[in-house]
Amino acid sequence: MVKQERALATRQRVLCGAGAVFAERGYHGSSVSEIMARAGVTKGALYFHFASKEAMARAVLDRLQDTDTAAAPDGPVRLQALIALVNRYAAPPLTDPVLRGALRLVGEPGFETGAWHERLHLTITGQLTDAAHAGELLSHVDPAETAELITTMLAGLHRYAPGPAARDGAIERIASLWRHLLPSIAIPAVIPALDLAQRPPEPADPADHPDEPGDVLTPSGSAEPADTPAGR
Repeated sequence: MVKQERALATRQRVLCGAGAVFAERGYHGSSVSEIMARAGVTKGALYFHFASKEAMARAVLDRLQDTDTAAAPDGPVRLQALIALVNRYAAPPLTDPVLRGALRLVGEPGFETGAWHERLHLTITGQLTDAAHAGELLSHVDPAETAELITTMLAGLHRYAPGPAARDGAIERIASLWRHLLPSIAIPAVIPALDLAQRPPEPADPADHPDEPGDVLTPSGSAEPADTPAGR
């Protein structure tokens, strides 16, 4: 059990390192050695969990599925859940390097991300439909059409303003989007109740706890004992 926990912790450490490097340099500008250094793991530990840089990128992209299904904030206004989800995508928190890397990869050539866009469109459509049933939307609003507009906006935001340097600017841009969009889709009475900067709370990340056991480099440069395959 201890070995399995160590393997899982090391895998998460590699994912966080890969996500951080991908977020800064993109897929084609990143190297395995750079990811290894950022994660603070040995070459053997990295290749034990991931056979290639592409395998790491695919695992980083899987983080998007977790965000799509993130718990919506509780509250009487259903549009707030939509704002929180979209804001997390527009300006991923610095505490979530895997999500930041995944969103950079979405705009990279050579990755098939159509399934993610379709899933995100369906998620946003569902949230807008909930808001419509709660009486928060104007009568003419088509949830699927509005979801397409929001999904396209997010794709453009990450394609033309990638990387951590654009994060603070993204917060202002997304707030501006909401100020322009909400009067066109929401009833006037609900808009003042909305927090345009809200995002869902971030889950605890094992990589934030360096004291956890894992296959990491010691100060002397030697490695702790190698992992055993998780779940085997």
